[in-house]
Amino acid sequence: MEITLVLLLLLIALVLFATEWLRMDLVSLLLLLALAVTGLVSAEEAFSGFSNPAVITVAAMFIISAGLTRTGALVPLGNRLMRLAGGSEVRMVVVIMLCSAGFSAFINNIGATAMLLPMAVSMARNGRISPSKLLIPLAFGSLLGGVCTLIGTPPNILMNTLLGQYTGEHFSMFDFTPVGLAILTTGTLYMALIGRHLLPERKAGTLTEAYQVKEYITEVQILDDSPLHGQRIGRSNFESRYGLKIRAFLRAGRKYPTPHRNRKLYSGDTLLLEGGPEAILSLRESKGLAIVPERDNPAATTELDREELMVIEAALSPNSGLAGKTLREVHFVETYGLTPLALWRSGAPVVRKVDRVLLRFGDVLLLQGPQENVLHLGEDHGFLLLGDIRTVSDQPQKAPLALTILVATIALASTDLLPIMLAASLGALAMVLSRCLNVRDLYTTIDWSIIVLIAGTLPLGLALEKTGAARLLADQIVGLIGPFGPLAVLCALFLLTSLLTEIMSHAAAAVLMAPIAFNSALDLAVSPQPFFMAVAVAASSCFMTPISHQSNALVMGPGGYRFTDFLRVGAPMNLLIWLVATILIPIAFPF
Repeated sequence: MEITLVLLLLLIALVLFATEWLRMDLVSLLLLLALAVTGLVSAEEAFSGFSNPAVITVAAMFIISAGLTRTGALVPLGNRLMRLAGGSEVRMVVVIMLCSAGFSAFINNIGATAMLLPMAVSMARNGRISPSKLLIPLAFGSLLGGVCTLIGTPPNILMNTLLGQYTGEHFSMFDFTPVGLAILTTGTLYMALIGRHLLPERKAGTLTEAYQVKEYITEVQILDDSPLHGQRIGRSNFESRYGLKIRAFLRAGRKYPTPHRNRKLYSGDTLLLEGGPEAILSLRESKGLAIVPERDNPAATTELDREELMVIEAALSPNSGLAGKTLREVHFVETYGLTPLALWRSGAPVVRKVDRVLLRFGDVLLLQGPQENVLHLGEDHGFLLLGDIRTVSDQPQKAPLALTILVATIALASTDLLPIMLAASLGALAMVLSRCLNVRDLYTTIDWSIIVLIAGTLPLGLALEKTGAARLLADQIVGLIGPFGPLAVLCALFLLTSLLTEIMSHAAAAVLMAPIAFNSALDLAVSPQPFFMAVAVAASSCFMTPISHQSNALVMGPGGYRFTDFLRVGAPMNLLIWLVATILIPIAFPF
């Protein structure tokens, strides 16, 4: 009965993870409580995940990564590496992937992607190619680099901790490196030679030379003195002269989609225009139009001359407090002094009032305002400015100190002078005490959704083990594939983990597969180390969907990608990594 119940809870969790009906961290909390209420684990065991060494280590690494980012410690190196790319698209792909991978080996994946994203967009501009040719390689590089060290990604930390709990054995800091470097080389060669040809080239409209922008939907209102008053749409020259299309218009609270060209326009009408932002700004001046957010917020329209204003794109970063809120709710115009013109999400413009849309991580806003306000927005760390916009780090003079703290943390952990949890915690504390990271930012730098997700799913792994469900699943796998040898079982575990990580968090996938991997090793009477290594690598091999990892989600908006773009480019990558890893892991960690 207990096995049936825990497997039922597992199935429900998988459905909720895959459908995203609820946030992943909320699903993990519900799962935690369900396990405790049903008695599958005790109340103490249900909440034990929050004190697990892996959870503490992951939280500490978030703080260390934030200290490096806030001081700009890695930016000079990143800029030098970017300059090596020159104008060759192949070199750009290789450099962006290796640079992203190098940083991700020692700081969290999403932090590395966020830091390099504006540089990659500038590189695309300088090379006169679409940013969509570089941003998926950027995200994939961060995923591949995270596999190269123990601290590079949460699944590595988790599998090391769980291996210790099951067997008393541990991976060292650089045990992952040989396999990690091999799959990094494989992935980079694939993207440079094949994958880049599968990437889309999205150039639908231009913003400025700083960034090739997509077509946006912008709301404008016809003013009382506009020459458009009483004019038919067909005679307005929107499309022929400005390259703009009227997707819909609002009148007296009623929406008219795809209006006929003979429809007359009147003052007070709100038009939903699709097109490039420069054309919209030009049309606004000549046709007597007001962009709706400006009209709703008169404070946004200052007396600045047109030359003093700039139009930029800003992507919502992982640690932005605006996620789940609207621009109107946070008084964006009054707070930042910038006018939101349009919103781009998941490869498409959002055809609604921009200031009333609930923002999501990875959204790209088109903003207009003075350069001083633009720079302030970038320094606020809630947004990533896309294009050739340079922001100043909070504590640049402390960059050498931040690097020293990182090196010391790695040295303490890799030489076994201290356990990884203690070394990472000391490193995090040193970042705060040395003021590489402000105390007020200490808690905002930790991605609490990841922490809650890991802590909430760890009891499920415990329940799978306690009830015998993990043994049952392992017996099924070994019974079906075991006659072909442990290598075949390792291949199956890698493939299953890789598929799970496409529909749920990579950390959660690792937690679920750990007890199955351990029991499979027991059934085969072989070392569990290669199986745990396979699960760790597979959990980070999430290339096929944008929802499988935050790095993928972050580049989706700025790159104008669609869901199918990741599937087309990522599926062959997954297969290659599967092949290379399953060959090399038994060599590095014999059965």
